Amino acid sequence: MHYTEIDNLVPVILAAQDGDDEAMSKLLDMFSHDFDREAAFGKSYVDPDLRQQLQIKFVFSVPRFDVAKHLAQPSARSKS
Repeated sequence: MHYTEIDNLVPVILAAQDGDDEAMSKLLDMFSHDFDREAAFGKSYVDPDLRQQLQIKFVFSVPRFDVAKHLAQPSARSKS
């Protein structure tokens, strides 16, 4: 499942921030297509080392993501 198929990622993000390993795994799975796309940028294959680096940075970024600040900003979807 891709993250765009979920109406609200906030509960999953908050659970991951609270240390829920299953929620973090779910986020990694949801963003796996994006990791692959970025790890293959300019190449004809997915670089596994680059993919792993992206996943590690993602795992370290999730706890630092300010959900309240993000929710306070107007949505790009609501502008249409």
